[in-house]
Amino acid sequence: MTSPAWKRLAAASVMLMVLLGVGAAATSTEVTRWGIAVDDAVAGWRNGVSTALSIAATHAASAAVGVAATILAPAALWWRRRGRDAVQTLLVLGGALMIASVIKLGVAEARPPSRLWVIAPDNAQSFPSGHTTLAAAAALAAVLVTQGGWRILAGAVGATATLVVAAARVYLGVHYPIDVLGGVLAAICAALLAAGLVELPPLRRHLRTPAVSRP
Repeated sequence: MTSPAWKRLAAASVMLMVLLGVGAAATSTEVTRWGIAVDDAVAGWRNGVSTALSIAATHAASAAVGVAATILAPAALWWRRRGRDAVQTLLVLGGALMIASVIKLGVAEARPPSRLWVIAPDNAQSFPSGHTTLAAAAALAAVLVTQGGWRILAGAVGATATLVVAAARVYLGVHYPIDVLGGVLAAICAALLAAGLVELPPLRRHLRTPAVSRP
């Protein structure tokens, strides 16, 4: 019988293939034309309050926040002697950002037309959305390390935050809808990979023993 670890790693591989397939579709003329039409329609709904909130959501899920969270969240969990949760959080956040960065360079999808931008994009590559990747990864990491009834709350808050960030990126005209979908898929891929790796016997045995002792 296949162990849960290998099942999750296999699921991560499948999700990666799906992500690559969606990335290939993102560069097609038909999908790009549809994406521009959606962004054009969304641009017609802009107002001062929504724009300010969308910019705030973008800053909250910026690359700098992502790097800080990838370092500080696992460190805090490790300090609390939650080694498994610390490693899992590191793998989800760091893995998601790494996957998104590599896919960005590989797919090399151009950004929407500059006439649609409310703010300048962080880089030239559009797929997948790094901001959405971070928001989704943070949400999934929170669900993985939260216990009991709090897990439902963590999932609801995380899903809402991810939706807000994804909508903000399309609203600001710097991403197509397929880009934010790609960000969610990248985060799911990283979460499956993390869940599988921490179940592998060598790592699982190591994480049973607290590695940090506090006075």
